[in-house]
This record gives sequence, C-alpha cells and structure tokens, in this order.
Amino acid sequence: MKKKLVLILVFLISPILASSSAFILEEVNEPKTLNVSGDKLIISESESILIYSLSEKKLIKKFGKNGEGPGEFKLGHGAGSLKIDIIGDKLIVNSGGKLSWFTMDGDFVKEEKIPPMAYLIPVKNNYIGNCLSPVDGNFPSLSVCLFDSNMKKSNLIFNSEIPVGMGAKIMVPSYNFIYRVYKDNIYLSTGKENIEIVILNNSGRKKDNIHLNNPGLKVNQKFKDRVFDFYKNDPVYKNYWEYMKRNMYFPEYFPGLKDMKISDDKIYIQTFKIKAEKFEWIITDLKGKVIKKVFLPQNIESAIAYSPITISQGKYYYLKEDIDEETWELLSVYLGL
Repeated sequence: MKKKLVLILVFLISPILASSSAFILEEVNEPKTLNVSGDKLIISESESILIYSLSEKKLIKKFGKNGEGPGEFKLGHGAGSLKIDIIGDKLIVNSGGKLSWFTMDGDFVKEEKIPPMAYLIPVKNNYIGNCLSPVDGNFPSLSVCLFDSNMKKSNLIFNSEIPVGMGAKIMVPSYNFIYRVYKDNIYLSTGKENIEIVILNNSGRKKDNIHLNNPGLKVNQKFKDRVFDFYKNDPVYKNYWEYMKRNMYFPEYFPGLKDMKISDDKIYIQTFKIKAEKFEWIITDLKGKVIKKVFLPQNIESAIAYSPITISQGKYYYLKEDIDEETWELLSVYLGL
C-alpha cells in the first residue's frame, strides 16, 4: 500500500491535548524536510518539493526532479536530502552543489553554484555556511564562514576545532553548531556541553551572546544500545555500521543543544532531555530570556538521526509514522505563548 501523510492538528489546551480534524496528503511517501509558512505546508522528499494549502487541504504544486537544469536537484556529495529555508518571501533550496530560489508558490526564480558539501543561507548580500579550516594533524576542522555575493569565503566566523574527514573519530551524538538567519541577523550555536548562541549582524560582526545554564546530562547505556541498534538495523544507515563501529565514540555528557529554531521573535532550543518519549524545548526571547520550558513529542530515534520538525506562528509541527497503517501523520501542537 502507498504511504500517505495524514495532517492532524492537535490543540494544547492545559495541560494535555485535544484532537481536531485530519486530512490525508496522498502525494507524499517518504518526507525528509518540513516547513510551514502562513497557510503553506512545504514538504520535500528525494528531489521533489510539495506545497500544500493548509486551509484548503489540497496540493498547490509539486516540483523538482533529479537533474542539473533550472528547478532540478541532485543529491549526494554531502547532500543527503534537500535543505529548505524560508527567507522573506522566497524558498531557498540547498541541493548538491547548488542554491536555488523559488517563490512561495514554487515558481523558479534563479540558482547559483555553491561549494561542494556546503549548506548556505542568504543574509543580506552575504551568505552564512559551513566550511573547513586547516588544523594541525591529518584532518581539517568543521567551521562556519561568511561567504560574499560571489560565494567566496570572506570571513571565518567560528572554528569548532573538531576534526572531520574519512577516518576521523566521530562523536555520537555530535555537537550541533547550528546557524539560522532571522531578520538579517545570524544566530549561531557555539556551545558544546553548554548552550551558547552568538548573535551577529549580516556582515559577521558580533552583536550579542546568549548563555543558558544547562545541567549536564550523562550519556547512559540505554542511549548507547539504541545507537548500536540503529546503525545495525536501519535500512539506510546499516551500510555504515562497520565504519561507525571503528570510528565512533560516546562523550561523557550529551551536548547542551540538539536543535534550534527561530520564529515569531522567539528562539526555540531543543535539548537531549527526554521525558515520556518527549524532548525538552527551552523557549526564549531574542535576547535569551527564558519564557517557558516544554516537552514536545518527536520520533525518539531523532536523538540519533534527523527527524523533520518545524515551528511557525506558535505551533510545533512534527511527523509521526504509523508503520501498520503505512501512513504518516503531521501533528501540530499549540504552544500557548
């Protein structure tokens, strides 16, 4: 049976949920990324992007295919899936070696070549993105750079000093040096065991710094067993099991930050703390003042591999698969902010 995606809106009243109506998105089979902007739901799978109207509960447009022409995408070379950002009124799509612009209705605007394995986000006339920095030893280190309008590195913003490359040791879970662009500012998570977020302007100059005390959470044997099971049995990642077995290691403590989203003048920080199969989220204002902490549902395997979620207009969206029914559910939780 073909997999279908069911959209269910769930209202967080206080303190538990009350369900609402649902609709089936028959065109979706294996969603990889998820974005919501206004009335539009944007889902990617493989080299395709689907745009739905939430209010009308119907597909507006499906576009994209494997290829190198305008509006086409290629994966591989560091791009396991499309990466989609919404900047202003445009969809910005990172694929293998290319950055593409589309309108919110999915109409092609332009595209540019980008460095191999790069993930770039426009910020004014520049771009923020990942890069490699030379370090002593055999491996370069994972870094974040500012790129100019010609896609040339113009400024090293952050050097993690963590070696990367074939044969380098891999920490599981890894530190997440996440960068987001919001209102022409760059928000970059730089902490390891702690939560540290540096705020920079569009030219890379530091404006502010956010530090949140986060009690250390020890990596336990249950998590290690889950990692072993995942890499041994996952249909995709089991191909990497022998390599991971030789090269991965576990830190004593989980990283302080797992994910970061910015929406509606708020920063949403996900940690590795889990309660009743839900992950902790710390919600702050743009200066880092804590507004509230909540535990929100998400695929528990997302502690190891990426699981698509998004936050928009005070709602938290996540995907849930019903293996028996061969359906996907997109659930939405009102955060009550």
